[in-house]
Amino acid sequence: MTEFDLDSIEAVAKKDFRDAIRSRALLVLTTVFVVFFAASAYFFADRIQKQLQQVANSSNVSQAEAAQQIQQGLTSDAFLTALTQVTRLLIPLTAIVVAYAALVGERESGTLKLLLALPHSRLDAVLGKFAGRSAVVTAPVLLGFLVAAPVFPILGVEFHAVNYLLFAAATAFIGVVFVALSVGVSAAAPTNRRSVVTVVGLYALFTLLWGQFTTAVVQQVSQNTDIGNTALAKLFLVVKHLNPVGTYQSLVASIGQAELQARVSLIGGLQGRFIAQELGEVPIYLTDGALVVYLLVWIVVPLVAGYYAFERADL
Repeated sequence: MTEFDLDSIEAVAKKDFRDAIRSRALLVLTTVFVVFFAASAYFFADRIQKQLQQVANSSNVSQAEAAQQIQQGLTSDAFLTALTQVTRLLIPLTAIVVAYAALVGERESGTLKLLLALPHSRLDAVLGKFAGRSAVVTAPVLLGFLVAAPVFPILGVEFHAVNYLLFAAATAFIGVVFVALSVGVSAAAPTNRRSVVTVVGLYALFTLLWGQFTTAVVQQVSQNTDIGNTALAKLFLVVKHLNPVGTYQSLVASIGQAELQARVSLIGGLQGRFIAQELGEVPIYLTDGALVVYLLVWIVVPLVAGYYAFERADL
C-alpha cells in the first residue's frame, strides 16, 4: 500500500469540512439533529411529568405506588432505548447522503484531477475524504446530544450522564462506520449512479433485509449439518452481529442491561429467551469489546477495498 502523508490527509479533510460549511450542509445537519434530539428529549420528559402529575392528584395508595414506579422506570436510559429505533435508521442514512459522492462526485466533475495534481496521493485523498466527511456527520450528532442533555434534569427526569455519553459516542461511531462504507464505495465506483445504487442497496440490506438473510443462513446450516442447539444459537447471534446496524443496536443495549440480554435483544420474544438459556453466558466473541472490534473492521475493510480499486482506476 502507498505510504500516506498525515499533513496531506489533514489538508484534504480540512478542505472537505470547509466545503461543507460553505455549502451550508453542516449548518443544515446541525439544525436537524439539535432540533430532533432536543425536541425528542423534551416531549419524552414532558410526558413523564404529565403522568406523574395525574397520578399525584389522586389520593389512592396504589396510584402513588404507580407514580413511584413511573419515576424509577422512565429515566434518560428509557429515552435512549426508544431513540435507538430512530438513530439506527437516521444516522446511517445521513452518513450515506454526506459521503456517497465523496470521490466519485469529484471524479465526474473533473476536480479530482486537480486535487491529485497537488501533492496528495490517492491514499491521502481517500483517507482525507473519510476524515472530513466523518467530521461533517459526527459534529452535528454530538452537538445535538449535548444540547438535549439539560432537558432531563430541568424537567426533573432522572439523568444518567455516563450512559448518555456512551450512547452519544456509539451513535457517532455508527455514523463513522457508514461514512467509511460510503467513501469506500465512492472510491471504487466509476459513476455517481453506481455509487448511489450500491450504498442504498447496502442500507436496505442492513436495515430491512438482514433478518431474512440470517434466518436463511441458519436454516441452511441446520438442514445440512448435525450442529447442536447451542452451536446453532451462537451461529444465529454471530450472523446477526455481522450487520453493523445490528451491532450498534446490541452495543447500545448493553448500556442499560447485562451483555447477554443485550445480545439477544436483537431477537426478542420467546426465541430470544430460548437462545439466552442455551448460551448461559456471553461468548468472548460477542462481548462489548468484540462488538467494537467488529465496527472497526467495518471501517477499515471498505476503505482498504475502495482504495485498491481507486488506485487502479483510470481517471
